[in-house]
Amino acid sequence: MNYRHIYHAGNFADVMKHLALVLCIDYLKQKEKGFFVLDAHGGCGLYDLKSEQAQKTKEYEAGIAALMAVQEAPDDIQLYQRQIAKDWKRKHYPGSPLLIARMLRPQDQLLANELHPEDVQTLKANLGGFENARVLQMDAYEAIRAHIPPTQRRGLVLIDPPFEKKDEFQTLVKQMKEWKKRWPTGTYMIWYPIKAHLPVPELHEAAQNWGEDVFIWEFLKHPRHQAETFNGSGVILLNPPYQVPGRLSILENILRHALRGIFETYKT
Repeated sequence: MNYRHIYHAGNFADVMKHLALVLCIDYLKQKEKGFFVLDAHGGCGLYDLKSEQAQKTKEYEAGIAALMAVQEAPDDIQLYQRQIAKDWKRKHYPGSPLLIARMLRPQDQLLANELHPEDVQTLKANLGGFENARVLQMDAYEAIRAHIPPTQRRGLVLIDPPFEKKDEFQTLVKQMKEWKKRWPTGTYMIWYPIKAHLPVPELHEAAQNWGEDVFIWEFLKHPRHQAETFNGSGVILLNPPYQVPGRLSILENILRHALRGIFETYKT
């Protein structure tokens, strides 16, 4: 557990991941009945971009700073910008648990899981004001196994590991099969890094074999096979909420210009 997200908070990978997440939550809110969200790798919940760690890398400058500078953006980007605005004034950036918690209604539920002992305490403090949010401290895959299917029957599981473990891709491939058995109608959102040596094609194949409704959305800052660099990141949506893939695809030109990269999409 050596990974510290503060060095990378608000970078291009966060932006594309959290934009997709916000649109998924927005869609789930269209029905009155409550829904369930499990954030399996919650992190701290809020990151200070003025900190020594964030200033050391300044990755947020090519991420959230660039997107917040976009004027007269389409409605879906404005929706994301509004979730960030108050924090951005203080040069803070909210992680996925806080973004989710702020968007929930009283009938909705968030379980935010984090294993790191220091981060879980910070996460509890950052989510302390949300009555329908609860913090867990478990292995991420055990947390998913223990809480799906939820009683609400509708909802989303967010999986974005730090990929410290060499076999993380293989673990995801195996876990997908289990998730389908336990909760085949749930939405699963998986974030992953793109580096030359990582087995991204195997992950794509497993996702495409999972079912008929799969959306894979990738953003590349560098050619995907360029060695020794973080070339991009991807989001896999298993059972994506209706219209979300189309809504994301519409935004690609603006994101491509703001974040200075290219998109690749796959849908089954």
